[in-house]
Amino acid sequence: MTFRRCRMYLVFMLASANAFVDRRSAYPPTVFRLSDSKLAGLSLYTAGSNYSESVVERLYSSELDSAYEWLARDRFLNEPEKKAEIRWLHPNTTIADSTTGYGDNDHVVVEKMPLYPLGAVHIPYSEENYTIINIEPKNVKMAMDLINGTWSNSLFCATLRARDTNRFASVGTIMQIIDTDDRSIVGARTWPGIEMPSLNRVIAICKAVGVADILSIDECDYKEDDYLIAKVSARVDDHREMTEGEGDHLLSIARHMIDDYQTVRSIYINSQSLASNELPPFARSAVKTLPTFDENVTHNAAKFWNLVETWQMLCNTIRQSKRSKLQSIVNELSVTIAMKAKGPLELPVKRQNLPLIVQKQLEDIEQSASRDFIELGMEPVLDFQEILNIKSHMDRVQKLASMIRRERSRLEAKESLIRAFLDKELGEDNLAAFD
Repeated sequence: MTFRRCRMYLVFMLASANAFVDRRSAYPPTVFRLSDSKLAGLSLYTAGSNYSESVVERLYSSELDSAYEWLARDRFLNEPEKKAEIRWLHPNTTIADSTTGYGDNDHVVVEKMPLYPLGAVHIPYSEENYTIINIEPKNVKMAMDLINGTWSNSLFCATLRARDTNRFASVGTIMQIIDTDDRSIVGARTWPGIEMPSLNRVIAICKAVGVADILSIDECDYKEDDYLIAKVSARVDDHREMTEGEGDHLLSIARHMIDDYQTVRSIYINSQSLASNELPPFARSAVKTLPTFDENVTHNAAKFWNLVETWQMLCNTIRQSKRSKLQSIVNELSVTIAMKAKGPLELPVKRQNLPLIVQKQLEDIEQSASRDFIELGMEPVLDFQEILNIKSHMDRVQKLASMIRRERSRLEAKESLIRAFLDKELGEDNLAAFD
C-alpha cells in the first residue's frame, strides 16, 4: 500500500467506522465562540401559546443540536452520578417552593427582568462579549426597551429553550446589553415600485454578568409582539473558605484537569491527522490561539469561567466540523437524486420533492450523525447547562474536569489507533513522515 493510499484509507476509516466521528454556515473563519454565533435569528417562543402542546416531532437535529429535554432526561437517568439534573420550566409554573431545592435562603437579589429563551447556553463571568441578532418583533422590542432604560441596568435573563418541548431551563444567565446596532430596513421597494415588508434586524452586544434561578413568569395577556417577563433570583458565587482537606482535594482536581486540558490542546495543535479529521479547515491553525491555564484557575472565578467558555468554544468548533461534513453528504446525495429526475434541475433542492425512500435515507443519515455526535462527548449545550445548574464550586470543577478528561482519553485512543495502523503499514522508518 502506497503512502498516499494508506493515508486516504486511514482518513476514511476514522470518518466512517469510528463511532466518535461523525450553536451555522455563517460562522467566521476562526475557532468558534458562542459570541460569534447567530443564535437568535429565529422565533424562539410564542407568547401566550401552550408550551406543553408545542412539541417538535423530530427528536434529533440535522444541525447536531443537543438542546432536547428528552436527551437531558435520558442522560441524567442513565448516569445520575455523572450528570446534573436540569429542571425545565413551563411559563405558567412557579418553581420557588420547598420541593425544588430553590429556597429563599439560596438567593440574595430577586427582581423582574425580560426573559429570552435561546437555543444555547451563555457562560457568565468569562469577560467575553456576546452578539445576539434579533429579527423577531418581540425580540427587537425587548432589545430597544433594554437599551432605552426601561429595565434596570439593561439586564435580561437568557435561558436554554428545549427544541422538543419548548420549555426552558430553570437556571439562566443574567445578560447586560452594552450596545445595539439597528440595521432594520424599512420602506424598501421592488423595481416596479411595490413596497416590501419591513425587515427587522437589531444587533445586540451583551455581556454575561451572572447566574440566576428563574422563579416564575409574569401572568398577563401576552400579545404576539410581547416578550416574556420573569421573576429571577441572582446567585452569589460560592467561593467560600475551604477546609485544608477540601483545598487539597480541589488542588488535586485542578492539577489533573489542567494537565488533561494542556494534553488535549497539544494534540489538536501537533497531530495533523487528528486535526484534519476533527476540526474544520479554517480552525486548524486558529486552534493554536487557545489559551493556556494553570492550576490556580480554580481559585479565581473569572479564570475558571474563562476556561469553561474556552472549552465550550472548542465544542462548538468540533460540532461545526461534524455539521459541515453531514451537510456535504446530504447535499451531494440530494443533488445526485434530483439530477436523475426529468426536467431542469431546481436549486436549492427541496427535500419534499425527493422520492420518499430518499427522504427516509436522508433522515436516517442525519439521525445516525446526531447520535454519533452526542456519543462524542463534546456537545456545547447540555453539559454547560449542567455547570450553570450546579451550585457548589467544587462540583462545578469536578464536572468540567470529567468533560476534559473524557476528551483526552478519546484523542489518545485515536492517536494509538493511528500509530498502530501506520506502524503496521509503513514501518517505523516511515512513521515520522506521516506526522
